Amino acid sequence: MTSSKVSQDPHRFDPEIRQIEQEIVEFFAEKSPEFTGRHPIIATVLTYFDIRRSLTQQDLQDLTGFSAGTISKSVRQLVDMNLITKETIPGSHKHIYRMEKLPFTSARYFFRTEKLLEEMEKELKEMKDTLDTHAEEMKDIKGYQKIYTTITQLLELISTMPTFMALIDEEIGKFIKENK
Repeated sequence: MTSSKVSQDPHRFDPEIRQIEQEIVEFFAEKSPEFTGRHPIIATVLTYFDIRRSLTQQDLQDLTGFSAGTISKSVRQLVDMNLITKETIPGSHKHIYRMEKLPFTSARYFFRTEKLLEEMEKELKEMKDTLDTHAEEMKDIKGYQKIYTTITQLLELISTMPTFMALIDEEIGKFIKENK
C-alpha cells in the first residue's frame, strides 16, 4: 500500500534488496488488517521499523512516498503505543525514531492502544445515553433489556482494561528479565 509517488532509499540499499524490502512491506501492509486490525499505513511504517530499526520522518517519507502529515500521524501513534521511541539527533532539532526490539513485549501491542478503548468507550456511552434517554419508549421493545445490559457490561469491562494491561506489561517484563 505504498503511495503512488516513487519511493527512494535514504540508506542506499542495493536496488534488488530494496525491491525485496518493498514486496515485504506491501505484503504486511495488505495483510495487516486481516491479522492485527492495523491500518495499512501504520502497518507499512511499522514494517519499515521492523526492517530498518532507526528512521527519521524524512526517511519514512522517502521510503513510502507518504505525505509529511501522514508520516507524522503514524509515527505519533507508534510512539503512543510504545512500539518505537523518539530521540533528538544531537546538535539538531530533528528526531530519530527507533524500534530496539520486536514490539511483542507490551500488552499495548496486543490490545492496540488506549485510544481504541477510549473511542469504544465513547461510542458505548453515547449508545447508553440514547437508551437511557428513550428508555420509557423502548423498554417494551424485544431485546432492549439485553442490549442495555450488554452495553453496561462492556462499559464496566473497558474501565478495567488499563489496570489489566499494566498487569500484563509487568508480567511480560518479569518474564523477559528471567529469560535473558
